[in-house]
Amino acid sequence: MIPQSFIDTLLARVDIVELVGGYVQLKRGGANYSGLCPFHTEKSPSFSVSPTKQFYHCFGCGAHGTALGFVIEHLGLSFPQAVEELARRVGLEVPQEERGASSPEDRKRAQDQRARLHDRLAQAAQFYKRRLRESDSAIAYLKGRGITGESAKRFSLGFAPEGWQPLQAVFGDYESPELVESGLVIHSEEGGRDKRYDRFRNRLMFPILSERGEVLGFGARTLGSDEPKYLNSPETPLFSKGQALYGLFEGRQAIRAAQEVWVVEGYMDVVALAQHGLGHVVATLGTATTPDHLRLLGRLAPSVVFMFDGDAAGRRAASKALEVSLPALKGRLGVRFAFLPPEHDPDSFVRAFGQQALRDHVAQSTPLSAFLLARAAEGLDLSQAEGRAAATAEARRLLALMPAGDLRQQIARAAAQRFQADPSSLGVLPVAAGHASRVAPKPQRRSTDSPVVPLVERLLALLVRRPEWAHELPQEVLQQMSPSERSLRDWLTERASEGAGYASLFESALQQDPAHPTFALFRKLAAPSPAMDDLMSSNDETIRRELWLASQSLALRALERAASELASQTSPQSLEELRALRGRIAGLRADLAAKS
Repeated sequence: MIPQSFIDTLLARVDIVELVGGYVQLKRGGANYSGLCPFHTEKSPSFSVSPTKQFYHCFGCGAHGTALGFVIEHLGLSFPQAVEELARRVGLEVPQEERGASSPEDRKRAQDQRARLHDRLAQAAQFYKRRLRESDSAIAYLKGRGITGESAKRFSLGFAPEGWQPLQAVFGDYESPELVESGLVIHSEEGGRDKRYDRFRNRLMFPILSERGEVLGFGARTLGSDEPKYLNSPETPLFSKGQALYGLFEGRQAIRAAQEVWVVEGYMDVVALAQHGLGHVVATLGTATTPDHLRLLGRLAPSVVFMFDGDAAGRRAASKALEVSLPALKGRLGVRFAFLPPEHDPDSFVRAFGQQALRDHVAQSTPLSAFLLARAAEGLDLSQAEGRAAATAEARRLLALMPAGDLRQQIARAAAQRFQADPSSLGVLPVAAGHASRVAPKPQRRSTDSPVVPLVERLLALLVRRPEWAHELPQEVLQQMSPSERSLRDWLTERASEGAGYASLFESALQQDPAHPTFALFRKLAAPSPAMDDLMSSNDETIRRELWLASQSLALRALERAASELASQTSPQSLEELRALRGRIAGLRADLAAKS
């Protein structure tokens, strides 16, 4: 948790004109500075920065905020990452505990270690970049793939030469444990002999960057017959395949401009598409899409398009992406699936047919709703009752992964119609009496206590009014929260520890940037609600019971999802874990039934 006092100090230290001027060409006009807005396309400047009030405002699109808001929106960073970025710029240390760090000395050691690992990786990236210019084989490979020198420079491509220890030329302390910890060097004691050698040899190197442009690790393609063809850095204190995306840093501006991001499976796809004017593309790192990937992309753009080969492997990968996407379908995020002809990947397709042809192909991509129904019916004979029943069961399982809301209701209705199923069996809510007509009823604004509001929001609405209980949420509940929901819970916990009550919280939130996701959510959940007001007028026991029911229902949902994932595995350990998990689920269901 980051103290508000530190954020106030940080914003007082940052010069917003200098910060924004690093990304936008500003001209002084009177007391303020103006330039072309970085958040939307325009020909005449409507973006203003005030050095006295230390905020920016766009009269064209309405973008508004402080230096912190600018870093969050423009660079696509989370709130803690944005604080760290601004603190780095002005030479402050963020007073926030890191994992495993219990004292200022531990925190300082952890930060210093990360800085040293970043430095090692940056030095290696520069070495590989220099060696690319000297490698005829690597240059010939890139030319054969149609990659220009400008593209190689843009993505800082490099070459790891043959030999066991080329990095000795860079690191005089080649024996340092940091080189092993950063993933650059392998340490082996096979056969009783202590050996160290470079992880990457005779490979084309693709640096994988953080959202701030720091080198986290590498992807590498062999230029010989070595296996595997593609090799990634191992998991390190800086690098995790499930959290990083190739091309995210290089493509962040194009993604924001397009308001869409395409997710592909290969490094070369990202480079080739960017070279053809399609910069809003990222790639997963040889692993399936993860919830962390979706949360990361959802901060940058409201539309995500997964692009897969049209073969069986591509369909399997798309099915995994579908299941990961379903729990993340909150707010404005939309997901689609584009399948290329089996003989093409994105790189070969754009080289064969051009940029516009690929854009046209993506424009015809399959919406998530249609893909979900197709997935539920895959391989089944819907002319038979058995096939329709199986499709209904699969649709029910997939729908259960989605947060409650209008989209889930729409897909459930479509599934019920297609599979000739009872709508209520798929969770379709009944139409209220008097509204069962062909004319759709006028949409009603939902209050926080509406039964279709996600459980997480209902839980947070309770905690907004009773923040002293925010620290009690179990880990299974925290894992289901979006970044803004988690940030709100952390803020409530922090303010409650300072003795703040509901009125104090409301006053404090009103002083914050209204565009900030955390405080926009606070204002939404704190809005007057007759049902919530009635609950708050009850005694503590009743309120605590409601809080317990909401949090335990969310915990049950997380356990059931984990059990569903384990059920597809066959190892003895997985089966043992599944039995234990089912025992916890049964116990939790019994508790909920007893107290409901």
